[in-house]
Amino acid sequence: MLKSLLEHELNNLLKSKRIYTTVIMFLLLFVSIFVVRVIDYQKQVNQYIDDVLQNEEGLRSAENYSFINPRAIQQPIVFSIYNDGFKIPRVLNIQYYEPIIYAESLNEEDNIFFIDNNQLDITFLITFFLSLFILLISYDSVNGEKRVGTLRILMTYPLKRQTFILKKMFGVFFFVAITFTIPYVISFVSIIYMFVNILSINFLLSAFFYWLLTMLFILFFSLLGIFISCCSTNPNRSLVYSLLVWILFRIVLPISWDYIIYPRLYDEQVLHLRTIQGDKQYEKTRVEFDVNPHWSGNFIQYSGEGFYNSWVFAFKETMDGRDQLLRYMYDEVYPLTFEVEQARDDVIRYLINTENVKNWVFFFNPIVLFNNLSMKITGNSRGDYLRFLHSARELRNELVSLGIEEGWLLDYRFNAYVPEKYNVLDYDVLYEQVEGDYERMGEFVHEFIGDDRYEMRLPVFRRYEQPIYSFGEIFERIFVYLVLFVVSIVVLWVMTWRKFLKYDVR
Repeated sequence: MLKSLLEHELNNLLKSKRIYTTVIMFLLLFVSIFVVRVIDYQKQVNQYIDDVLQNEEGLRSAENYSFINPRAIQQPIVFSIYNDGFKIPRVLNIQYYEPIIYAESLNEEDNIFFIDNNQLDITFLITFFLSLFILLISYDSVNGEKRVGTLRILMTYPLKRQTFILKKMFGVFFFVAITFTIPYVISFVSIIYMFVNILSINFLLSAFFYWLLTMLFILFFSLLGIFISCCSTNPNRSLVYSLLVWILFRIVLPISWDYIIYPRLYDEQVLHLRTIQGDKQYEKTRVEFDVNPHWSGNFIQYSGEGFYNSWVFAFKETMDGRDQLLRYMYDEVYPLTFEVEQARDDVIRYLINTENVKNWVFFFNPIVLFNNLSMKITGNSRGDYLRFLHSARELRNELVSLGIEEGWLLDYRFNAYVPEKYNVLDYDVLYEQVEGDYERMGEFVHEFIGDDRYEMRLPVFRRYEQPIYSFGEIFERIFVYLVLFVVSIVVLWVMTWRKFLKYDVR
């Protein structure tokens, strides 16, 4: 019985002109957005390749250990074509004692198709257009049949009202699910064909969970449209109700969170000041030390920006002072980096917690859940950004430990420009010999050194590797909120069924 009723429902949907118009619009939008996202992803891949080459070239050209400043470079996520998620730069600079709290971009170019601050992806198409599409084809699913008289005739047959609601729900659900699944599968195969060399298991897992989440989303809105249809005997009134509910879910509730509830949960200014305070504490220590003449004076050859990326030729006492500076940086400044990073992490964790609170507050809103779960599935949420920071910090700590173990981090080799045998000149004697002429002093030093330079071999250290999430990890991240999604669907089903039990079919 249910099978025949379901076939009847699908045939009725296919007879409607507005259905064809809406489906065509959805497919055109899907193709357009997909093409834009593929072009943008290809640009990101090209930028990533340039970033990696630039990083490796910088490491190969290092003249001493101070130039060894590797970068953690995150490869663009293929599934960002479907869900752009939390947008962050892809590059983290790794320096020996510096806190890692911000990401940056190296060879990034502006996308001419859309503004980076806007979300233009398949997720936006689903939450904005597909949700409205479902309501527009289901708002008169019950009262529409009552108006033409078919509902009264159907109820004269030995047909349970529950079976009738199931027929309506599955009819709308299967139709919309097929409408989405066909272009989704085609796009999925296209991505595999275009980017087969850089795909990973993460993409396949994300594709599966994303499709499953979309099916739940479609099921919820299918039930919602039928429930609204049961709340009124007038299809026109049901249309108004559907539009109002869609505006509530898609616009009013997210805006109320961003501008009313969220600021009360998260005092951005206070947390920002806390982080800045940690930054200033770090910088204060650095500045007070660097301007001390006991450490920074008597350099003959010095280049670079500040403490890093520099080379030094100096006298014995200056190199000894430089070694003491390195020891001071390790003993006093390095521990401060952890305090700064902790302050920044506290801010990010608070943001993550408030987003989780949003899921609990709006558990009945599939748009909120779909957006947040999509980021967790794709791997571009704030939690993934925090994991990115931690991975870069692990590499930095390993690099510092390697430098301590091999000895070059705390001695003259860190900033060496020439072999150690040249760092034995007496500054006062040389100063008298050139009669206080600093320019002649530099010329004398270069003649004394000749072409002999310090030859540094790049140490072997671990490079950044993109994390690969397993099925269990992804499922664990979304399980609780997935249960919320399912519970909201079950509750809506019970409400719809009970509403139709009291519906006047005459």
